[in-house]
Amino acid sequence: MNMFGNLLGGLVDKEKITHDTIQGTLEDVSEELKCSYKDFFIMIKPKNEKFEMRFDIFHIKEGKPTFIREITLKEILGTD
Repeated sequence: MNMFGNLLGGLVDKEKITHDTIQGTLEDVSEELKCSYKDFFIMIKPKNEKFEMRFDIFHIKEGKPTFIREITLKEILGTD
C-alpha cells in the first residue's frame, strides 16, 4: 500500500465502521420484528460460484427458525 493509502487507512477505522453498520442493522431488524436479540438471526450465504452474497433474516419462534425475508446489502449500508 502506498503512503497515501496508509494515511487514509489510519484516518478511517474500517473495523469500527463495519461493526457499527452491522450493529445498527441488527437493532433495526429487532425493531422490525418486535423481538429480542435472542429471537432472530441474519444468515449470510453464497448464492453462486462467484460467492456473491445473500443475506436472509430468520425469526425464531418456539425454538424454530422461520424465514422472514432477504435483506439487501444496500439496506444494510443504508444506501436504499
